[in-house]
Amino acid sequence: MRFPTLFLFVLAVTGFAADTGTWKVAPPPPASWQNGRVSDLTARRKAVMDQLGERGVAIFYAAEPRNYAGDVDWPFRQENDFFYLTGLTQPGATLVLAPAAGKIKEMVFLPHSNPAQESWTGHMITPAEAREIAGIANVYESAQLNGFLSALIPRARAILTADAPAGAGRGGGRGGRGGADTPAPATPNWTEEFAKPIEFSTKQELQLYMILPARPNAVEYRREQEFAGKIASTGAGVSLKDATTILGNLRRIKSPREMEILQHAVDITAEGFQRAYAYAVPGTPEYEIQAQFEFTFLRRNGHWGYPCIVGSGVNATTLHYEANKDTMKAGDLLLMDDAAEFDGYSVDVTRTIPVNGKFSKEQADIYRLVWDAQQAGFSMAKPGHAASGGADSIQGAANEVFKAGLFKLGLITDPKSDAQMRIWFNHGISHGIGLNVHDPGGRELSPGMVVTVEPGLYFRPDALENLPKTPEMEKFAEAVRPTFEKYKGIGVRIEDDVVITTGDPKIISAAIPSKLEEIEATIAKLRR
Repeated sequence: MRFPTLFLFVLAVTGFAADTGTWKVAPPPPASWQNGRVSDLTARRKAVMDQLGERGVAIFYAAEPRNYAGDVDWPFRQENDFFYLTGLTQPGATLVLAPAAGKIKEMVFLPHSNPAQESWTGHMITPAEAREIAGIANVYESAQLNGFLSALIPRARAILTADAPAGAGRGGGRGGRGGADTPAPATPNWTEEFAKPIEFSTKQELQLYMILPARPNAVEYRREQEFAGKIASTGAGVSLKDATTILGNLRRIKSPREMEILQHAVDITAEGFQRAYAYAVPGTPEYEIQAQFEFTFLRRNGHWGYPCIVGSGVNATTLHYEANKDTMKAGDLLLMDDAAEFDGYSVDVTRTIPVNGKFSKEQADIYRLVWDAQQAGFSMAKPGHAASGGADSIQGAANEVFKAGLFKLGLITDPKSDAQMRIWFNHGISHGIGLNVHDPGGRELSPGMVVTVEPGLYFRPDALENLPKTPEMEKFAEAVRPTFEKYKGIGVRIEDDVVITTGDPKIISAAIPSKLEEIEATIAKLRR
């Protein structure tokens, strides 16, 4: 039945804060979130420097604030690799790693801070705070970065002096509102501290590593591309290298602390799904379920890891449906692809439930098939296997289950046809998660990777009409149409997050009910 408005309001206010045995709330963040941060960050920077070698110097820029309509700031989110190495959320900062330097092998340049600026834009991270957060002793002002780069690359000194590179300016707050200056900290003797890298630079042997995406005009990396272009134009003899592969290989394997943070993001997500299971009754707008997720994420000091997908009825057949404007009806399935981000780490979870609390026979047919395919995928989520590929991969194992099940239901005519199966299952089944909801991964699974397993079947009402107009596809459509009429409009996806171990996988989102019988029982309990 439809919950009265007052009851919904009371639920929203109380939030089921008490643990009654049926309703579970997310626990506090793990202790390692704070007390293990510096050791994690220090180990990462060392791992990067080990791969740079003595001729390498790496420069990483923080993300830039973004604005729309010339007046409103988007919420700031730090660039992932910069955050991975520093833990700093300050716009306009720069990290330099130089393994061949003297005592200063790692340093951070921070935007100049002053009270007048902060009265408009809020607190800016101080050098003392940066040292505590990142564990980096050497912190300087961004205005000093240009002097360091001029010393490091003597052949480019003229252009660097005339036109300061990205990140060298003092600001870094939002809106560009100024204020009174304070003196910059003492400048080190760059030529002494960095004698060895400068020697390599003079010999045209220096390798300068930055994040340099292959695609041109990547907005997020505008400063890196501009700076690399300036250096290349001077003929300075510096080899520009893309650090993406180095960082990607490191990020694909999670530390124990990262896994605990991801688990906490899952715990927050689980609380959100409980609210959704309780609220998603006939007559409820999709956006109200989105609101329950986002309310839960925010009250647990998190955020959404990606825009919420709340698709009821035929909307569940759209993979990235984000309008969330329709009203749920009895008999609909509701597909919810919603997960939390905590301290920059995103998880990725999907559940599909019946709005009226009970699956119909046709809905149950498809749901059980998707669930069986996911179980087959789990069985292959082990070291040495692949996310996609043959029958011994996550994707391949799920595909075999789908082909057999779809053929038995009469939704494909050839139990060996991947092409027919892909009409109903048209996306990948696994990707890495972490600082990106699609984090760096690898073809071969390794212990320490955290990946999704997310099979789905989607029967868009117009699917048969949109098949290629070939004799083969027309014959296929004619053969499956009677069965398709029973299942059209159904969309089901089940997605869980999995830690690859040395043995069986650990499903960190398993506490969110996904088996058909568990979903129906959980909905009944929560709605009581």
